[in-house]
Amino acid sequence: MNYEFVVKQKKIKEMREGKLITSEKTFLCVKDKETGLLYPHPLSNFIKNELERKSLAPTTQKNYAEEIKKFLHFILECIENEDEIFLHLEEEGIPGLELQHGANYISFLTHRVKLGQLQPTQVYRTERILVRLYRWLNEQKITKETVKYREDIRNINGARVLTTISPFDNLELGTEYPNRRESTQRIKDRRLHDFGNGRLDLVNLFIRVAELEASDIALGVAFQCYGGLRRGEVVNLLRSSVKEPNKNGSGDFTINIQDNWRILFPSKELMVSEQVKKERIQAIFKVPIVLELYEKHKENLLRLERKGKIKNKHALFCSIHTGRPITGMAYWERFTKVKNKFLDILLETNEKDYQFLTSKSWSTHIGRGIYTNMLVFLLGWSASEVAIARGDSNIQSAQSYIEEQNVKKQTEEAIEILSRATIQAGNKKYMKIEDLRSF
Repeated sequence: MNYEFVVKQKKIKEMREGKLITSEKTFLCVKDKETGLLYPHPLSNFIKNELERKSLAPTTQKNYAEEIKKFLHFILECIENEDEIFLHLEEEGIPGLELQHGANYISFLTHRVKLGQLQPTQVYRTERILVRLYRWLNEQKITKETVKYREDIRNINGARVLTTISPFDNLELGTEYPNRRESTQRIKDRRLHDFGNGRLDLVNLFIRVAELEASDIALGVAFQCYGGLRRGEVVNLLRSSVKEPNKNGSGDFTINIQDNWRILFPSKELMVSEQVKKERIQAIFKVPIVLELYEKHKENLLRLERKGKIKNKHALFCSIHTGRPITGMAYWERFTKVKNKFLDILLETNEKDYQFLTSKSWSTHIGRGIYTNMLVFLLGWSASEVAIARGDSNIQSAQSYIEEQNVKKQTEEAIEILSRATIQAGNKKYMKIEDLRSF
């Protein structure tokens, strides 16, 4: 083939309502390899009609175009390899495109996942783009194959969304898919889950640093570590959400976690950073540092009220600078500031802990992992008990965490045994398996 597909973005001037406006357009082009000339491909209309018209960002449009480009190059390669399923496309072009071609491409990407060349999430992302492309081609009556598209209402991030069921997920097409759980697990493996088994010293140090660097979220950090709250759950708390223990320390310390964004963030349109995954009554450990911070937090709110700075009298977490409810993004920014200061302190005082806490990435979700670690290794709770305490919908997350930590513990014990055995080897010419068991 003396041509290839390329994606180009150009700034175009056009008239809109009598005004000359400059906007960025995305084009899928055919490039002549000999002359270097570019010709707009008809599929650029898909980008214009299906993506640009619905106000998708230029970067999103470009990502779609790049994935379609890869699919077209896959088709060209199959034609060059004389794959019988693809040969008729050399004459018929896009009108001859069938589901089987897309299914084969998805299976090809799945094979690349098995080789470690792709992440599984990329396969499912590409499938969604292909579904959208195929449906558009079908609705425009461009392709010959008749396909009936089915739809389903799914709950995505707390909202009911109408989605198209993938026609490629069909036994007759023989489409191969990567393991979805493998995708999630790989991501989890790159994250730090906690500060280490029973490291309450580090947990309390982190909370104290939060009190120093970002006092308006210090209580939130404490709630995360000693109550397992997510970031979105923290910023959704009202003052009335807290049921505090009696002054003598008796009674429960609980939080009523609810979706309060209409009260706290009425002007926000997107609630990605303020989502409440599961409404519930969450118990908080009544440890001294949490009780102390709660009293200090109430005093700080009262001080802001006296100065007339509070903009929302219902919010439990308000910015000490603006008096407005702290958003999920603002909470993350403060948390990151606390984290960086915390790591700076460890670098000066405890290099071993510093190395551990910088070995993998972590952010606000680590508080939930710290809470889980307390339940498992300090209290010895079972997976089902942990799931209930965390407010999980099932025990899978808790079970996976416990299994992972058990393997980690066994590995550390094995390393200790082997290191002792190595020392012992200097005193013995031969060593039997029975000798190892004595350690």
